[in-house]
Amino acid sequence: MTTGYFTTKCVDGRWQLIDFNGKPVFSLGMNGVYNQIIDQSAWLRVDFVDKYGADANWLKRWADDKLRQVKGWGFNTLGAWHEKYYWGDGTPKTVEIRMSRFAKKANFNWGIGFPDVFDKSFKASVYKALAECFYEKGEDLLQDRGLIGYYTDNELHWWGSSGKWGDNDPDLGYQSTGLVDDYFELPPHAAGKQAWVQFIADKYGSIERLNEAWGSEYLELDDLLYIAVYRAKPNVLEEDKTGFLRRIAEVYFSTTNAALRLYDPHRLNLGCRMVGTSTPPVVLEVMKEYADLLSLNFYSFELPEKWLQAVSQMMNMPIMITEFSFCAGREAGYLKSTNGARNVLVRDQARRAEAYSAFVNRAASLPYMVGVHWFALYDYANPDGLIGNYGCLDMHDEPWEQFVAAITPVNAALNGR
Repeated sequence: MTTGYFTTKCVDGRWQLIDFNGKPVFSLGMNGVYNQIIDQSAWLRVDFVDKYGADANWLKRWADDKLRQVKGWGFNTLGAWHEKYYWGDGTPKTVEIRMSRFAKKANFNWGIGFPDVFDKSFKASVYKALAECFYEKGEDLLQDRGLIGYYTDNELHWWGSSGKWGDNDPDLGYQSTGLVDDYFELPPHAAGKQAWVQFIADKYGSIERLNEAWGSEYLELDDLLYIAVYRAKPNVLEEDKTGFLRRIAEVYFSTTNAALRLYDPHRLNLGCRMVGTSTPPVVLEVMKEYADLLSLNFYSFELPEKWLQAVSQMMNMPIMITEFSFCAGREAGYLKSTNGARNVLVRDQARRAEAYSAFVNRAASLPYMVGVHWFALYDYANPDGLIGNYGCLDMHDEPWEQFVAAITPVNAALNGR
């Protein structure tokens, strides 16, 4: 059946991503197909303007050349963070909107921080981000048959500022309610802190019932507004924290999904690009009611298949790895690597290709997996930010030839399956 849009379906126990022509496709994505003339200008070893023509069409020539390279290596999807130049060209693509970026925050632990979803600024941020996305070239995007769907945010830390980043196998922190602790730290006037106290008031009804359940001695429910560490029976407090975490997730996913459907009711809601296995189960339970696909970012050599299988069954939806990489260190000129690269360092380009092949082939064999997206097109060398041999291209805008030559037939085989 041809819908004209990307969809997903489960056939004989295997999930499929269906393209605009009604054909199944395994999404092999390339993240970061954007021009780095600004954010990497101090570390690039090439002048993009001179290299691509030194006239008003230099960016067009750069973009056409990069798309040719990416497709030539067998990647069939433009992943997160690509140039708007590609909007409307029919190339399969995913778009990350980062809806929370303007909202007041419950913490600032990573990236843009985690939003206070109860504050009015959160809904305002969602709609402002969408308006910016669809302004100017937005009509091209809406008419783009290659548009798969949208990520609402990037790597929100649902486990809070006290949790572990990007664990690739569930551990004792997997059930973390640390995000609720961040809400506890908000001042009394903050919407998130007031929402927590209202949640407790709705559940218990009176200070007497709360004190009985918690084993506490508070005089008024409003006393909870002014403290961040509570006297309570640990198991009871943890149950209440889990309930409030569910409430946070309900507000986040219902708000972002409603807004997204208003702007584009046809494309897939790809969720918020979760990090590894770190997201607490209660959040995933809520997410399944709103998203169409679970997006996960991994920096590991193996996938936690038992966990992935259980999550796919619980959520009844397909999974896509929307960020992974393998990075050489000293051999590629990177004595220091940051972020995910530290978890996936290898000795040389041949080993990078070997790890890539094993990862994508194994992922493609799993019945719930519908795509894998590589991070990224370019290496990064910002000493105050991201550093590492993440790219298919180096700081000279030249391919890592041994790597791309080896992964091209791997991608071709998956495209032709």
